[in-house]
This record gives sequence, C-alpha cells and structure tokens, in this order.
Amino acid sequence: MGLGLASRQGNLLDDLERFCEEALAEGSVYSLLHRERDKLFPDEFFSDLFSDKGRRSVPPSVVAVVMVLQRLAGLSDREAVEHYAFDARWRYAAGVGG
Repeated sequence: MGLGLASRQGNLLDDLERFCEEALAEGSVYSLLHRERDKLFPDEFFSDLFSDKGRRSVPPSVVAVVMVLQRLAGLSDREAVEHYAFDARWRYAAGVGG
C-alpha cells in the first residue's frame, strides 16, 4: 500500500471548514489539531511504513488525529469511525473537510 498524502492547501469553498472556523473556540482541541496537524503528524514521518507500489492509503496524519480524538473520548475503534464519519468537528480536526 502506498503512502497517502494529506492536502496542505485549505479549501475556501468548503462549507464545513468555514462553519467550524466560525463555531469552534480557537482553543478547542479540534481547532488545535486542525491548525497543528501537519506539524504534529507530517505524513512523511510515516513513509517507511508504506511501499512505493500499490493503492494510496488514508493519509497517516488523518489516522493520527482520529486516534488522538478516539483516546481523548475513550471510544472503541467502531465508535471512532462513526464519529469521524458523522461529526463535523472530527473531520475538521483531521483536515478532511466536507
């Protein structure tokens, strides 16, 4: 499986990102992870775990953010997947958008 890379360029037309930037407190964990994700979990740090061949993976930085939020909330893997799929704050923190 190949290394998936997260987009480092924000999307001005993303309604979810705009909504979260207006609705979330700047000091919230979601805002912190959104702002610092690339510094905390650069995808390149995980490159030795992936092959040069094959389908691209979910970017490791996205997985790392979800794992941090999962631990903070005390959730199971299945519950974390549900939160990631349906909670705008989790997608915003992971830099995925709408």
